[in-house]
Amino acid sequence: MTLNVEDEALPYELLDSGLGRKLENIGPVRIDRQASLALWTPKRPKGEWKDLHALHVRSDKGGGHWETKKKFPETWVTDVGPFLLHTKLTSFGHTGFFVEQAQEWTWFQQALPVFAKKLGRAPRILNLFGYTGCSSLAMALAGAEVTHVDAAKGIVDWGKDNQKLNSKIPQDSIRWIVDDCQAFVEREARRGNLYDGVVLDPPSYGRGPKGQIFKIEENIMPLLQAIAPVLAPETSLIHFSCHTPGFTGRVLENLLRDCFPKREGSSFESLEMIIPCHSNPARSLPSGVCVRSVPL
Repeated sequence: MTLNVEDEALPYELLDSGLGRKLENIGPVRIDRQASLALWTPKRPKGEWKDLHALHVRSDKGGGHWETKKKFPETWVTDVGPFLLHTKLTSFGHTGFFVEQAQEWTWFQQALPVFAKKLGRAPRILNLFGYTGCSSLAMALAGAEVTHVDAAKGIVDWGKDNQKLNSKIPQDSIRWIVDDCQAFVEREARRGNLYDGVVLDPPSYGRGPKGQIFKIEENIMPLLQAIAPVLAPETSLIHFSCHTPGFTGRVLENLLRDCFPKREGSSFESLEMIIPCHSNPARSLPSGVCVRSVPL
């Protein structure tokens, strides 16, 4: 069952967090799932934490499952920032979007039109590990030509459906690619293709469509080195985000300066990504870091 888009596209809301969990309204569906950095005490009454549709239980072997508390649709639509997004609960505890990235979608909206003016044309942006396409949608809405790459066909199809759901985004503005990110950029380098910017949000661990294994500690340097030949050296936009514990903004910045030496003098901005808690701003939840840069 799918909720009607016009009648039921309710917004995302972080209600509370604490004791390693977060309580959220994902549109009309209330869930309780992991938030490893929420080491404090929850503020909402215990009764609100029990009034759920689903609770995620993590497995020691990875992934996990949802315990259903109330009936809810298998899929529905959530209003997140500037977009309507197809939503469902996955075994990994995901919902189809990472709301902490919404602040970065706003940044794309601000940075890309200025960048396009400098270029005199629409920027060509490569989005690696693009997931269900939210950043690709944001960049396309800001006037970019986006090449979106992810290894999972089902996830890429999810992104295509998100684009169709948002009619204000030109349907020819995103090229959807199912491929291993490393293999794709290596082929693009052999073809001589060049991009004006790269956006990447690598996982801690992932698998390519042919079983390729990605471990961020082992593979992030080779990947960044492979990206360098397809990125315009001094005139490129870079956005690198990460959720892996220990990968701070300084770590990401050092990696970029090492792999893109021609950007040595560029200004990199590093910041913490957060999930805002509008009912209690002091309880906004940290969720990863990013480093971003546009040409000076």
